[in-house]
Amino acid sequence: MKKQTLISVIVSAAVLLAGSAGSYAIHRSYSVHGGEGPLLAEVSTGGAKTASREPGSLPVSGGSGAGGTGKDASGSSPEKAAPNGESTGGEPSSEERTLKDIISSVGEKVVMIETSDGSIGSGFLYNDRGDILTNAHVVSGFKDVTVTTSGSEDMEGTVIGIGEETDVAVVRVAGLEGVEPLEMKLDAEAEIGDEVLALGSPLGLQNTVTTGIVSGVDRTFDIAPYYYEGLYQISAPIAPGNSGGPLVDRATGRVLGINSAVTDEGGIGFSIPVVSIVDAAREWSKKPMDVLPDPDYGYDAFGNPEGGDAEAYGDDYAYGDDDYGGATELEYAAEDVLYAFYDAVSLKDYRSAYGLLGEKWKNRQAYEKFAGGYKDTLGVYLDYCVGVENADGTVSVYVSITADERSEEGAAAEVYDLVYQVGYEEGAASDTLKILSGKSQYE
Repeated sequence: MKKQTLISVIVSAAVLLAGSAGSYAIHRSYSVHGGEGPLLAEVSTGGAKTASREPGSLPVSGGSGAGGTGKDASGSSPEKAAPNGESTGGEPSSEERTLKDIISSVGEKVVMIETSDGSIGSGFLYNDRGDILTNAHVVSGFKDVTVTTSGSEDMEGTVIGIGEETDVAVVRVAGLEGVEPLEMKLDAEAEIGDEVLALGSPLGLQNTVTTGIVSGVDRTFDIAPYYYEGLYQISAPIAPGNSGGPLVDRATGRVLGINSAVTDEGGIGFSIPVVSIVDAAREWSKKPMDVLPDPDYGYDAFGNPEGGDAEAYGDDYAYGDDDYGGATELEYAAEDVLYAFYDAVSLKDYRSAYGLLGEKWKNRQAYEKFAGGYKDTLGVYLDYCVGVENADGTVSVYVSITADERSEEGAAAEVYDLVYQVGYEEGAASDTLKILSGKSQYE
């Protein structure tokens, strides 16, 4: 009996010591973490913490999947329905897709588009019918184009839809039918500060990727024959050949827009949001155009359309005497002065901007007062600029600008329509054009 009693005492002491050690370990951990958090062990299920449950029991959640996250048991987001053969799948986590992964997977669906006159643009696969979204100005005037994939394979493409007022077109490539398309972000528009990637073939250099941010939204301007509105302004550098390529969300790889234009000054790029043009593209994919609209980019000295293929549209062009023409060299030069002026202002190089003013203007306004007028200006964007030569040798330059201005309520965008008089100063030895005066167009 004594031996059994001794064994019982030893076992009891061991259990007591083990329990004390365990309790000390738990409280030690609790102390290290500042006294925060529960003392009971937790079970992690899909990112949500819940108390332990019996094997085989259902998790307590507010939605489908573990922990109400909308994910399946593996933690992956389920694929959403894909209308019209387009991909609108679930958003992968940043851990699952690195930047290199996104560039690689997106780049496989980006193509280079070349017309018979050697012009180059870009596009991307947007549905599983082999349809490529691009800019209208990339393919305008052509029915058949050559599409080069990221693997350097040339394929025949046919323009099946093209905008007359919106710079968007669809090219069908039979060889790409059945290939999984890029996923487009159609549930919300991009916001200022979003990190983006611009993909395309600038200067014919295929598979080029540049990075940047959305630096502005809702930009509007005219580049004949198209009217652009609601554009994203982007800092990602783009160049000729990028037109039609996708603007991609850097975090998810989803397409936000179509890269469409870049300013000559400052390299500011613009992209059309896909949410604003996808309906038109889907309609063309569903019912291709029987007759493509005529291009309207101007005409050469022989009355032929510039940058187009007349055979693709037939011989139905009808040109009036007023169709041929264009701005004079003086008008172009005067417009360049205003572009240079607002480029300097946007870069806060007020000294250079002030140097473009005429002497009479400078005599009325000292440099300090001129520069001080921009102290609350966060950014200036030239949306529209057209010069009209006057009989006296000056040029009236009509501009529309958008200025992001600081106020007590915060930043706000203001639009100004102005007219400047540009010309050579009387009696001045310099042959440099100057801005002589300026005022609102409505004065």
